[in-house]
Amino acid sequence: MSKNGGIDGDNGSHDVQVKVGQRVRMLRKARGWSQEELAARALLHPTYIGSIERGERNVSLVNLAKLSEAFEMTLRDLLTFSLHDQDKEGIQEKQIRELVAGSDRLAIAFFQTFCQKCETLKRFRALQALIPDQKE
Repeated sequence: MSKNGGIDGDNGSHDVQVKVGQRVRMLRKARGWSQEELAARALLHPTYIGSIERGERNVSLVNLAKLSEAFEMTLRDLLTFSLHDQDKEGIQEKQIRELVAGSDRLAIAFFQTFCQKCETLKRFRALQALIPDQKE
């Protein structure tokens, strides 16, 4: 990318692809998803997700929309990749990984249970939203 924000030929286009791929990988890993899980949530093929993350794909708007839906965020948020935000999220993820990767079985059990409860609560709220309001 040029300093004024424009794209400089093929190299600039590839830089954008790499940045989008890095952002997708960071968001996926922050959620603890495999490429297969993200692919299933976004209705895309796992090898396609891998090629996006490696910066090999020029992702279409339709597929970016699918990814933003899978991450439950707007396209704008998906495509916001400032260096500061990535560093901040990367540091937090690293700290959590170091804690969980240790030999503390209690910490590992806590995080596994916590993550399962979060997913259960998320599914419960989604189902709860389907129930019509019974107030009369």
